[in-house]
Amino acid sequence: MDIIASIQWAAKVIESLPSELPWRESVLAQLSYCEVVAKGSESPERLETLDMGWIVSRELDGYESNTLQSTVSSIQYELQQSHLSYAAKVRLGIHKRI
Repeated sequence: MDIIASIQWAAKVIESLPSELPWRESVLAQLSYCEVVAKGSESPERLETLDMGWIVSRELDGYESNTLQSTVSSIQYELQQSHLSYAAKVRLGIHKRI
C-alpha cells in the first residue's frame, strides 16, 4: 500500500471510532496534513511537530489489532524521514547512520 492509500485507510478507521474520543479530531487533522504533504500540495515544515503515532499507540494500546497503530506510526515516520532535515531528524531521534 502506498503512503496516500495508507493515510486514507487510517483516516477511515479513525473516523469509524466514537466521535467522543478527545484525540480523534487531532489525529484526523494530522493525517489530512500528511496527505497534502505527500501529494506535494503543502510545505512539510510542520512534520516535526506530529504526534499522531504516539497518540494512537497510547490510546489504542490493547485495542483490537496493532494494525492501525503501526500504520499511523509508519505514515509519520516515512514522511518525517523523507521530508525533514537531518537536524530535525536528530531532534526527533529518527536519524540514521550510514
